[in-house]
Parts: sequence; C-alpha cells; structure tokens
Amino acid sequence: MTSVYEISDDDDSFCELGTVPQKELSSGETTVILSDEECAEITMITEEDISSDDDELPNVDLGKKRSEVIKKLFPTKNTNQSKQNMFSSMQKVIPKPKPLNSEDFNSKTASSTSMISPVKPKEPGFEKMIGGVTVNLPVEPYGCQIALMSKVITAIKKKQNCLLESPTGTGKTLALLCSALAWQHAERCRKGTMQAQEYFSHYPELSEVDRATQLIGSPEKLPFDNFTRSVFGEKSIYDEPNTHATDRIILKQNQHFGKGDENTYWNGTVVCSGGKRQEPLQELNESPDNLVKIHPKRQKLNPYETGEGPSTPLKPKFTPPSTPTKPINQPAPETPEQIKKLYSLMSSLRLRTGTLVDCSIPTIYYGARTHKQLQQVIKEFKRTSYCGEVKMSVLSSREYSCIRDYDRAQWTSKNDMCRECIKPKSSKTLESNCSFYDNRAALRHDSLPPAFDLEELVSAGRERRACAHYAARALASAAQLVFCPYNYLIEPSIRSSMQIDLEDNIVIVDEAHNIEDICRDAASLSFTRDHILNALKELGPVSESRYQNGDSQIYVIKIIQTLNNWDYWFANQSKLLAGKAVTNNEVDHVWEPEHFVQTLNNHNIGPKQYNEFKESAELLCRKLREEPRALRVRQASAALLDEIKTVLGYLFLFDGKFMNDFTPALVKTVTWEAEHQTGLWRRTSQSEKVEEKRVEKETLELRLMCMNPAIVFAGLKAARCVLLASGTLTPLHSLYSELDTEFPLKVSPNHVIPKERVWVGTLTTGPDGQPLQCKSNDTSQVAVQDSLGKTITWVCRVTPNGVLCFLPSYRLMDQLEKRWRENGMWNELNQLKHVFVESRNVKDHNETMEDYYKYVDTNKGAILFAVFRGKVSEGMDFKDQQARAVVTIGIPYPNMFDRAVQAKVKYNDKYSRTRNLLPRGEWLLVQAYRALNQAVGRCVRHRADWGAVLLVDARFLQTNYTQHLSGWLKALLGKNHFTFDRLVNSADSLESFMQTMSLEEIEDVS
Repeated sequence: MTSVYEISDDDDSFCELGTVPQKELSSGETTVILSDEECAEITMITEEDISSDDDELPNVDLGKKRSEVIKKLFPTKNTNQSKQNMFSSMQKVIPKPKPLNSEDFNSKTASSTSMISPVKPKEPGFEKMIGGVTVNLPVEPYGCQIALMSKVITAIKKKQNCLLESPTGTGKTLALLCSALAWQHAERCRKGTMQAQEYFSHYPELSEVDRATQLIGSPEKLPFDNFTRSVFGEKSIYDEPNTHATDRIILKQNQHFGKGDENTYWNGTVVCSGGKRQEPLQELNESPDNLVKIHPKRQKLNPYETGEGPSTPLKPKFTPPSTPTKPINQPAPETPEQIKKLYSLMSSLRLRTGTLVDCSIPTIYYGARTHKQLQQVIKEFKRTSYCGEVKMSVLSSREYSCIRDYDRAQWTSKNDMCRECIKPKSSKTLESNCSFYDNRAALRHDSLPPAFDLEELVSAGRERRACAHYAARALASAAQLVFCPYNYLIEPSIRSSMQIDLEDNIVIVDEAHNIEDICRDAASLSFTRDHILNALKELGPVSESRYQNGDSQIYVIKIIQTLNNWDYWFANQSKLLAGKAVTNNEVDHVWEPEHFVQTLNNHNIGPKQYNEFKESAELLCRKLREEPRALRVRQASAALLDEIKTVLGYLFLFDGKFMNDFTPALVKTVTWEAEHQTGLWRRTSQSEKVEEKRVEKETLELRLMCMNPAIVFAGLKAARCVLLASGTLTPLHSLYSELDTEFPLKVSPNHVIPKERVWVGTLTTGPDGQPLQCKSNDTSQVAVQDSLGKTITWVCRVTPNGVLCFLPSYRLMDQLEKRWRENGMWNELNQLKHVFVESRNVKDHNETMEDYYKYVDTNKGAILFAVFRGKVSEGMDFKDQQARAVVTIGIPYPNMFDRAVQAKVKYNDKYSRTRNLLPRGEWLLVQAYRALNQAVGRCVRHRADWGAVLLVDARFLQTNYTQHLSGWLKALLGKNHFTFDRLVNSADSLESFMQTMSLEEIEDVS
C-alpha cells in the first residue's frame, strides 16, 4: 500500500502524534496533512516507519527526533481550549456543522473578530458613559478628568471650540486622548449603522436574517472572515479540501478587483495590494512513495476588497473524516440556505462599501510644543484600549527623523541634503540617490507597533534602512490619529508642505498657554539683504539654462525681478538709518504700516505686484517639492520665498484690512571682526610687528512683526473644533480677545493632589534680613546674589534627591554662577548635590538631562538650574524624586528690550478699548505668570507624588502679585509668606515638611 504524508505550512498549531484523526480513502492511500513554515527541516519518512492495516488506518510515529523538531516548529499551548483549536486546525478535515441560529452566528462573529485582532488584548479598563459616549480608560478616572472629558465630547459633538485648563498631575493628556478617541469610535459605529440601514433598505432580502443590520454596521469588525476564505487551507468550516490525487483542481477567478490598501484573499484567488490578481497556489505533484509533501505557506489576507464579488467557486468532492478509534459515520447537515444567502449578500455588500453613505471619520490632530512632550503623550496613548484600534503617525522635520549620515562640509542643512539625494538618478528610473528614501514603504502600519514615538520610528527606520521622515508622512495620510509639534498645525507654510488638511477634523493643542506667541511668530517676517543676494545667485543659473529648465524659466525670471527690486529697496531704505545712534550694536527705523507699504509700491513689490509674485513662488516651491532634481535651489532660498509670500499675503489681505496689525522695522546690526576673519589677513615675518585691525560689518534686516495672533489662528477655524489645553491658561478672557475666536466651552477643575502632600510658600527676606527684591536691577547686586546662594544651598541641604531652580534669564544664570564660584558657594553646592545647568544647545541639553536623571536617584541627589520659558520649564516630566522641590527666582516678565515686546505693548495700549485687549501692564503680568505657573507645575506630576514650591521674591507679599497664580497654587499658598529665619526654624518650615514626607515614603516602601 502506498502511504503519503503531506505537510501543509499554512497551519499554525500542532497536536501530539497519534491523536490525529485520519481519513479512509477509497484508494487505500493514507494522507496526514501537517503544517509549518520550515517543514523542509522534517526528514523523509520511510516505509518501515509506517505500519498499515486494510481495516484500520495506521498510526504515525515519526520518532523522538522528529517529534522534537515538529514540537519546536509547532509550539503547543497549555489551555484546553487552545489544544482543541490546534486539534481542529491540525486535522485539516472538519465535518460540516449543524445548522446555525442567530446566537450561534453571533458567537462565530465574536470568535472571528478576536482572531483578527492586530494587537494583544488589553485589560478591559474602566468604562464611563459621558455625554452619550462610552469612554474606556485604563484607570479609574478622577472627577476632574470626567469634567474635562465631558467638555471635550460636547465640543466635538456640537462643533464648538473649548478651553481646557487642567492642573499638572490631573491626567489631562489621558482624558483628552480617551474622550476624543471614544467619540471617534462612536462616530465610526454610527456611520456604519447608517450605512447598514441604507443597505438594508436597498436589499430587503437581508430581513430574512436576524441582526443583519447590526452586523453590517460594525465597521471595525470582520464578522464573515471565516466564511470568505479560500478553500485551500481549510480555514473555513465550510471548505471541503479534496484529498484524492485525481480530484485536485485549481480554482480560478476571472473577476477584476478594485484597488485597495489591504491584501485580499477571495475563494482561491489572491488579490494583492493595488488590485493585482494572482492565481491560487497549485498543489504539488504527488510525491514518490513514502515521502513527505510540502505545501508552500499561503499568506493570510483580508477577505474584503472594493469591487464586484466573485462567483462561488467549485467545491471538490467531500469525504467525512474518520479515525481508527472513533469513526464518524454520520455526515454533518448542510448549511442553512438563509445563512449561505447572508454570506453571499454580505460579501457583495462589503465589496461595495461606501457607495451609499459617506463613512469618512474626522482625523484627530494632536499637537504639543516639542517631540519630548509628544513622547509623553504617545506613552499615554499606548495605555489606552484604543491603541491598535486606530492607526497613528507622528510627523517631524528632517533634523529629527533623517537617518542618512550628514556631512556639514558638503551640505548647509539636512533639508538641502535630502532635496538633493532624493532626486531620481535619471529620467528613466524612479530610483534616487538615497536608498533610505527608496525603501520608505518598508515602514507601514502593519510592520510597526500599534503606537510608536519619534525615537521608535527612527529606530525602526535604521533597522529596516527606510526613511522615517517620508514614511511618517505616508502613514499620516491613512491615520486616524496624527501627532505633531503644534506649529505644524498653526503655520500655513508647514501645513501645506506636510499636506495637513484641517477641514472638519479635530485639533487638540496641548500646552497651549503660549498659543498667542506662536501665532504672532507665524505671521511675522525677518530676512536680510544677504538672504536676497544669496537667492539671486542660485536662481540666476536656473534662468539661464533654457534647455534644462524651459518649463520653469518664465516664473523663475519673474521671481528674480522681484528679488532685484527687494535689493534696490534695501539700498534705498538704508539711508533712513544714517546718523542714528547705535544701541547694543543695533540701530533701527520703524514705519507706520501705510508708509511702509508705500515704499514697497515705489519699488514694484507692493500689493499690485503681489499676486504675480505669489503665483510664481508657489509654482517654484511646488516644483521643488515634486521634482527636486529639476532645479538646483537650496532649501533656504525656497523657504525665504515661501515666507515672503505668506507674510505679505497677510499684510495685503482683504485690501489691507490687517495692515495696522503689523509693525515694520528696518534694523542695521553693526559688528566688529578681526581683519583675518574677513579674508584680508596676510602672513608676516616674526620680525614684522603687526597690529591686528578690526573691520566693521553691517547687516541690514527687515523685521515685519505681527501684533495680532488672530490673523493666523483664523486658519484653524476650518477644523471641526479646536481644543486648547494647558495647565495654565488663566486669565481665559485674554485668549478670547487675542485670538478673536469664540470658545463657548471652558473648564478649569481643581487639583487632585491632597493638600498635605504639597508645601507652598514664599521667601521675602534673605539670610541677612534684607528684603529679597528679585527685579533685574536688584539681582545684579552682589548682596542679593549672595543671599540667593545661601537660600538655594539651604534648600539643597534639607531636600532629598532632586531640586529644580528656575531663573528669569540665562544672563542672570551666568552672573550667579560666576559670583558663587568666586565666594565658594558653587563648591558648597557641589558637595551637597550634583549641579547641572540647562544648556542653550539641543544636543547638549539632552545629554545634561540624561545625566541629571541618572544622578538624581543617588543619595546625594542633584540640582538643575534652568530658565523660565526654556526647555526644562515647559512640558518636561519630573516625577517623584526627580523634583522634590521647585525654587523660582523672581517674576519672569517679558524682555522689554525686545522690539517685538515693545511693539506689542504699544499695540495693546492703542486697541485696548476698541478690541478689548489687555493694556500694557496687564498683558505683561499675564505673560509673566503663565511662564511662572508652567515652571511650578514641574513639581507634582500625579496624585501620589509630593513636593515643595518656594517662590523667592518680596513682591509676593502684595495681593496683585498673586492674583494670576494658578488656582491650586494660590489656594495652597494662603498666607505662607516666610522670612528666611522663619523658613528655617518654624514648625511649618520646609525642612519639617521634607522630613515628614520622607518618613512616610520610607514607611510606604517597607
């Protein structure tokens, strides 16, 4: 007798040998089908290994070695249910089931849904019904979180903007994510149900099946997965594989399928991504006697695809399975006709999804200030049950996501390197000079984890040698949740280059306390005459190359004419600076807006010529984006043209409606350089005495400063709703007037941290008993600097682990370090703590923070000096021992020497009544306290955290200097105003608080 054992590698389980039921064939042949991806490792089975009997099918014993190999390839699971599933999968021959009722069908649906889940099942979490939407959170929500989520859902439902001020440590990020994603999930189901009802009305025959409407309206599930798979592989309980060699057939489908993102697997035909069709894999020719037959693994694919459904394939003859020990004599009953009909109808309808109802769902854009903040947000997203249900992406610049080696000697920026390297090698190929760019498609949603931050994306790019920057942009086009720095959402030029469409989508801006500054900067312009000359040098050769750049020559020539006019404008306007005194190496001239526009008209670069320039600049920028090989123009020049186009567009908008919202200034910066630095240095003999000469270098710069953030914020109004969230938005009424936008919804809940776990106080006098006034003039005095040094030293002595100290400026930080090194306090600080200073450089800053986090956990601990509005003060996380105390020095008013600040306070004074803007003093106070409140928020980060806040400045004794403190901070402060002596010696001193909380922490640990 001939015995052939077939191993099919599309099976994913294995059961012990000797338990596999085998089938009695009319020819006397015995077939046992195993499965594995690496089945070639299994050795051939000889006749001696197999015993046969005419009446009973033989048991198979491959021996100990083969058992070990197979068990390794087919790992078993422990649960009985898993064994049963593996047994079913191993047999490859399953009897037809009994007729199904609706309950049976529902259970099959649930089983199928769990099988195709793309991520590991999460804990069920906590569900809350909020605003008619079921929200799932990984933790029991605080009351303040419920209040916040209620406003978020209401805002999205009603398409209204909302202000969300939630103190640090109240779970603001998690509440924002879960509520927005819960609404998105509910909306997806609602539209799916609407679509199902439309189908139901068009196909009344569906009424014959229970719950058909609900099943069609489940957009996130694939309930018919088991009933639409290929006959090959026996994944469907209705598939009937032909085990007789003479009856093997190849199923072919002639239908054409539409293009889809997912691979489709339909009744024996594999339809790959993009609509390409492949024939089913043919079974191998019969092997010689006693050999194992290997079936190539078939890819498990999505059974749904847009297009017309294929006809029902031919089914091979079916023979019920049997085993020697437990034969099955009764065939399974036939499938009910109504179930078959439902499957057929559902499959047909699924293939035409979207033809009756618009099922598009708003995308959620989540913006934060930095990628470090986004990393924290994505970490929270990973905890939610929505992770894996929605596709996500994270956008970034090439500076952060480019993985190609960057040669500074060859390229002026990574943007220029990228623009040059992604150019096609020739017109006959799409292959570029960057292998990472060519391989960007290797980073797909199905090849990445369900949630990833920028570092993880770049790491995956390095591993797969794929461009993370362009991959993220492609992923964002198909994502329902997109993370990005919020200037990507606010600045029109970045929105355009990143192809971000906000229309009818949801915008969440976290850490939105400085949204006004970001919007003003987006509509402000600053460029020098040198920038104009450099752009002319690059565009000149482009205009002369008629053969290579024939289609671009017309608009390049127009741009060159405009830039030449700007050069003449700089030359003529420089005369306005003649004879003016130089202050801090600068001299300027400020125009009234209408006078400035008149100078532009005189040089043919005014409103009349703007539209032609705008059209030419857009064509050039588009050409550079779409065909980077076509023009040899650096990114800096393209950015200059785009910036001029954008800001002048705001200036000339609606016939100059916003003209008075700008302050134009011409600034000449005078610097002195050594003669050899300018290339004039010459070598001399040693005997020749050379006196180093210094030459004057002048730079002319135009600064067109926007005073009205509402001009830019208007671009966000296309969104379904805009949610501005921060720990510090107070006072809220200033946002209404500055952004000229209605925010019908707002919420500002209390803090969740128990009062006894936070110590808040002010220090009004120094160790010498003198008042500690920390104004700019006062902090420059040696006595005040010494008092500050003694105060911080004492705080470090009584505080365990980490201390953060915030200063108004880098200038004061340098002054204090210099003075403390002179009087020995710096050494004393180093003995108490590891001392770190915030760096102005991004790379150095990251290294500093890594060292701080490392040493803060030691017994000695660490102190970090930082500045308000810096990298440390906003968005960085300092949990538990990383910040047991936060010390603030002074009140961080904006720099009044900054021309933009000067222009802004003048503008507010002018329009305070007509536009309800805050006058000069109030505006400066608001800006100062938003920065102060943000820095203080680094102290306590969650309910179980504890820490102290010390506000050093005598001005806090006055009520008007505490009214703009965050509500929770003001409530805890009360009348805790300390002199230095009382701070050290009183019963409620900072030292007493530290000792009490340290003991409690030790007891909790033990």
